[in-house]
Amino acid sequence: MVTKVRFFLILFLSLSLYITTSVFSDPTPSDEEDNFKFEPVFIPSPNKQKFEEQISCREDSCIKFNLNKDKKDLSGVWDAFGKNSGKIAIEIDEPKIKIDDPLLEDLVEYLREIAKREGSVSFEPYYIGIRSLGFTDLPLFKDIFGVSYNIYKRLKSYFVFGRMEHYNAKVLYHPQTHDILLIYFFHRNYGNLCDTVYSVCETTQYFDDETFDLQLSKLLTKAEKSGKPIEIKFQQVGAELPQAKLDVNHLLTANRSSRLYKWLIASKEINTKKTKKERFISLNLVVTVLDYTLTAYELVEAIQLYWPARSMKTEVVYDDANDKKQVQSVIFTPIKSN
Repeated sequence: MVTKVRFFLILFLSLSLYITTSVFSDPTPSDEEDNFKFEPVFIPSPNKQKFEEQISCREDSCIKFNLNKDKKDLSGVWDAFGKNSGKIAIEIDEPKIKIDDPLLEDLVEYLREIAKREGSVSFEPYYIGIRSLGFTDLPLFKDIFGVSYNIYKRLKSYFVFGRMEHYNAKVLYHPQTHDILLIYFFHRNYGNLCDTVYSVCETTQYFDDETFDLQLSKLLTKAEKSGKPIEIKFQQVGAELPQAKLDVNHLLTANRSSRLYKWLIASKEINTKKTKKERFISLNLVVTVLDYTLTAYELVEAIQLYWPARSMKTEVVYDDANDKKQVQSVIFTPIKSN
């Protein structure tokens, strides 16, 4: 009897150790470094109205916190994440601090955890009221997010920071002094990336014509180099998401949406969602992955025209209307290689 108990105890401990190492081990040979790189975005001629909307914080749709030498407690920010807050703004009054200041340590950890969960994090200059703005003014934020992950940090990341998978973030800095001025966290269902995280997106209209494919292919090729997201609007021609898994029949059917499907399938990552600009986001709004068959993918993959989309993360925002998923916008964002 004692032998059996000992056997099952050893078996249980072995399985526990195996599961732990499988979940938290680094797929790369080294278990020491896990680096996340962020590139600042240059804003040559931003849409001022859109930028001001992004950095506003209205009481009905945003929660605001101030950080200064007298107010260092940011526990309210963490609580706001837990409540599924739509938009969280942190204004840094004083002292003037850089991104690596210990005062920002908790916030930087939030940014890192968002990036680990495939969220979008942008660094942009706060250009309002600043006269000179050029490439030489841009700081590099690459190295500040390099971090060594031991087993404790992996466990903490897995169990503690799960709520960060619902958020994107935006950091605004002074273009000359590089001081951090504002940090925003946007729930992924709060709006599309070009309405929240990125101030400059190249915009084009969707239309069901062969020239659209050529135009979008050129825009995505250009976006790979510039890092600028591409936004497709549907003001001229409507399109719908399929109710079931995308297959070859969806691609061959002559309708206004089939052209869009090919670009979605060609993308490296595709997420679909509904959005709502509210102070707290309902839990029934979820981000889902668009599903498609292998044969549909193979059909699109063989066409060189769609290859620029293979390095893009694609976000589709839709609205339910008359039992149909009506597409409102599609954002293609270049995936940066580390």
